[in-house]
Amino acid sequence: MSWVGTGTPIPTSSTWSGASRSDRLRNARARRHVQYGTFARGRGGRMQARLLNTAPEKAEADALILPIFEGQSVPAEAVALDKKLKGAITQLLADHEFRGRFMELVPVHNLGNAPSKWTVLLGLGKPPELDLVRLRNALQAAGRVLRKRGHRRVTVILPKAVAATAGPADMARAATEGIGLSNFEAGSLKTRQEQALTEIDALSIIGLNGEKSAAAAVKDGLVLAEATNRIRGWVNAPANAFTPTVFVEKVKEAVKGTGLDLKVLEVDDMRRLKMGALLAVARGSDEPAKMIVLRYGGGRKGGPTLALVGKGITFDSGGISIKPAQNMEMMKSDMGGGAAVVGAMLAIAQLKPKLNVIGIVPTTENMPSGKAIKPGDVVTGSGGKTIEIINTDAEGRLILSDGITYAVNEGATHIVDIATLTGSIARTLGPLAIGAFGNNPPLMELVRRSADLAGERLWELPTWADYDGLIDSEIADIKNATVPWAGATTAALFLREFVDGRPWVHLDIAGSAWQDAAELKTVPRGPTGSGVRVMAHLAQLLADH
Repeated sequence: MSWVGTGTPIPTSSTWSGASRSDRLRNARARRHVQYGTFARGRGGRMQARLLNTAPEKAEADALILPIFEGQSVPAEAVALDKKLKGAITQLLADHEFRGRFMELVPVHNLGNAPSKWTVLLGLGKPPELDLVRLRNALQAAGRVLRKRGHRRVTVILPKAVAATAGPADMARAATEGIGLSNFEAGSLKTRQEQALTEIDALSIIGLNGEKSAAAAVKDGLVLAEATNRIRGWVNAPANAFTPTVFVEKVKEAVKGTGLDLKVLEVDDMRRLKMGALLAVARGSDEPAKMIVLRYGGGRKGGPTLALVGKGITFDSGGISIKPAQNMEMMKSDMGGGAAVVGAMLAIAQLKPKLNVIGIVPTTENMPSGKAIKPGDVVTGSGGKTIEIINTDAEGRLILSDGITYAVNEGATHIVDIATLTGSIARTLGPLAIGAFGNNPPLMELVRRSADLAGERLWELPTWADYDGLIDSEIADIKNATVPWAGATTAALFLREFVDGRPWVHLDIAGSAWQDAAELKTVPRGPTGSGVRVMAHLAQLLADH
């Protein structure tokens, strides 16, 4: 990284802030509640955000973020700032010290020549390649770097060339979420930190002022980013600290004051409801299974009800069909779908769509023991279907089947299930996209639009009639595993058996829930909170629809 002052270039240094680490920690604590101007703040969140009608060279901040396309000169909106910085930005571009390549970051020390302390040039790559997914990723990466340097007050400048790539509301929401998502800290359990763990708590956005839709979108962005980060923390938690019982306690704490109704089904309730598939998976664990049920009543009585059903396997060993040891530690994240449902419901409670929504999370561990289900066993789900167990590591679809049946019995008119379900989808799409399957094109179109609004990539895969027969069993109604190919599709076909003909979409986030590929330099690594914002937007679109 080149370190640049407002006069002549400064050589590369290992320290960004002039303060020592102890000074930054002390200052971070003292400034934890910084406030200035009129900000929006999400419920329970620490970050505030606002649109700012101020010239960049007059903005007060720890750091200004100036996005620039590859090959672009100094944006017109930053010419006055560049002049105050004695042509430092122009010099960097002319000397090719900064080229605008995607996620390229070059900080410029303002040296007292502007109210802000630093100006950070952020590369956005080639204009045709920029979309709101990449914009969020770039801003999230920039925010992470700024946090490590102790910066709390950040201003994002959106030049017209950047702002024109989307509508004002979409741009405002993307900028807010991008910076908000950077506040997630994966190493929160470390007892010693090499760098100060600050959070960005004040965000200003220049370039969208006067747009009412943008101001509202900033508030929505705060809500969605906070819900996503909460769920990322849950997915990141070790399995010994996040059992089904702990999951329930976390949900109880999270829903306080939201207006959401919470019901928890215990093992005795599951037996009464004949949830044989969920109980079969839970048999191998000493941890009791739970089913979390959240309700939001924003629609008219008897009106459409959207059911969100998420897989909540808090640790997946594979059971008797045990997984290889390599990477098994990542199976702590197998409750990512269930967590996403809770995150979406928390966001929905604040966004207040005029729709009834029910969130259902069957949660258990999948463990081997003398009590565990075995390949060849047959179990009966709550809908009455008999299921032959071919592979105990295909447990997610089993617990989801009882969750979906519960949704049908509770009057759901539309069903979306979400799960870290198959290695097949991870091998097909990698960590970049959600795999989607469905039986209803209008609902699938709403899900696609929701993903666009959420800044998540989503790709529909087929459930052609040619696949029919793949889950047929010789001794039961269906089986839970089949041929070694089209694994994501056959899992979707299994789940389709339980929706009772209702409009349904299945979201497989086995790849997108956790970005662990070091080769993907343009996507922030770690738990992503995949699906939270998609489902929250879907509730809004379905209400409007």
